[in-house]
Amino acid sequence: MRLCYKTYKNNESPKKALVFIHGWGGNKNSFSPFVSRLKFNTHIEWFLPEAPYDLNDHKIDGIKSTPSKKSWTFKKQDNQWETEEPMKMLDNFFSQEIFNCYKSENVFVFGFSQGAAICYEHIMGMDVKFGGIFPIAGFFFEKTSRKKVSIRNRQTPIIIGHGINDLIVPIEKSEEAYRKLVGENANVTIEKYNGGHKINMKYIKKIIRMIDE
Repeated sequence: MRLCYKTYKNNESPKKALVFIHGWGGNKNSFSPFVSRLKFNTHIEWFLPEAPYDLNDHKIDGIKSTPSKKSWTFKKQDNQWETEEPMKMLDNFFSQEIFNCYKSENVFVFGFSQGAAICYEHIMGMDVKFGGIFPIAGFFFEKTSRKKVSIRNRQTPIIIGHGINDLIVPIEKSEEAYRKLVGENANVTIEKYNGGHKINMKYIKKIIRMIDE
C-alpha cells in the first residue's frame, strides 16, 4: 500500500522539500491552505502525505468518523498500537517520492500532534541526515529507553513547538521529549508559545528563516 499525498511548490525548480505530517483525524488536505500561504525566499516544494487508516475502519478508541479522517496507527486485537506497518509505508514514501528528487539534507519534516509523534518515533531515527525536523504539539507513543535520534541526525536542527495552554496534548509531553533528546546530545531546542493545540506563526517564521538560509 502506497501513501496518498498532495504537493504544492512555489517555483518550477524547487531546491528544498518540506514534508508536513498531519495529526490524528487529519488528511492530506488538512494543512494545504496553511502551507500554501507561507512565504519562502528559497524555492520549495511541499509534500503532504496522508495517513493510511480511516478512523471508521479501525474504530480507534470507539470513535466513529468519516473516511476523510485518518490516523497513522490503530489499536490491534492485542490492544497494542500498530506502528511497524505505517513506518514502512513512510519509508517507501520518502525513498520513492522524496529522496529520488532531493538530497536528504535539503528535506525538512514538520509534524503536528500525532504527526509530531511520528517525527519522534521514526523520522529522527532514520539513517539519513535531514535538513531539519520540527515536531509541533507532539508526544511519545510509549516510554522507552530506546534512542530516538540516529547518529546521522545528531546535528540536525530539531525545533520543538508547543502551546502552553494546550488542553489536548499537554505541554509536558514536549518538555519530556526535549529532555530525552538533550540526553541523547541532539541539536534540539524547544519553543513555548501562548495558545492551545495549534501552530504558532512566530514559531513557523523562525523555521522559515532557517530554511531560507
